[in-house]
Amino acid sequence: MVVTNEVASWQEGEYVADWVGDDVLADLLSLPRKISAALVEASGVRVEHVVDLGSGHGPYLALLLEAFSQARGTWVDSSPPMEPLARENLSRFGERVEFVLGNIEQLGGLGLRQAQVIVSSRAIHHFSHDSIRGVYSAAHDLLTPEGWFFNLDHFGSPSDWKQRYRAIRDRFTGPRKEPLRPHREPFELTTPEVQIGWLRELGFDADIPWRTFFTALLAGRKPQRD
Repeated sequence: MVVTNEVASWQEGEYVADWVGDDVLADLLSLPRKISAALVEASGVRVEHVVDLGSGHGPYLALLLEAFSQARGTWVDSSPPMEPLARENLSRFGERVEFVLGNIEQLGGLGLRQAQVIVSSRAIHHFSHDSIRGVYSAAHDLLTPEGWFFNLDHFGSPSDWKQRYRAIRDRFTGPRKEPLRPHREPFELTTPEVQIGWLRELGFDADIPWRTFFTALLAGRKPQRD
């Protein structure tokens, strides 16, 4: 692959294939995804529907559908090249998975049915702060009472910590086989603590059950209906 200064797009098939084929964070993110499934299971909620926002090739959705064999899943992503990769990766679940090509910034307008679990992984950090809060609000509305929301994502770090983390992360993940063109990240990242505050303002019982370097798992549970 020839590396240029051009900013890559999730609409490009070549870029998507390169990103998925050499995802150095895949093993690192397995643990927080398992933590989210365990939290849901321990809560005793009956999971009938899982929605994965910005699902990509579907590893998070696959783990949850394996953990909750009675559940159906909805894959949501705005990248057309991701859909065939996800269909292949999720093919073993057959008709349990519905595929929705759409913008998760417009989550409330996608016509999704209510879910007991909504997850997202490495997608929401691309949005403005107002859009992130809008996604969180729409997710809260889409959840059934006592439902769970998880955002496994990259966040800002204070001072020089992001650079410190980047300097050592390859020791734990391994380096990419080839450099990857950067994709657009136009907005300043907030800390996970700031976004936990946003979730709590919406009524979620929220915490940070996992964090490594500048990636964290935000977890929020919607309260029972009054």
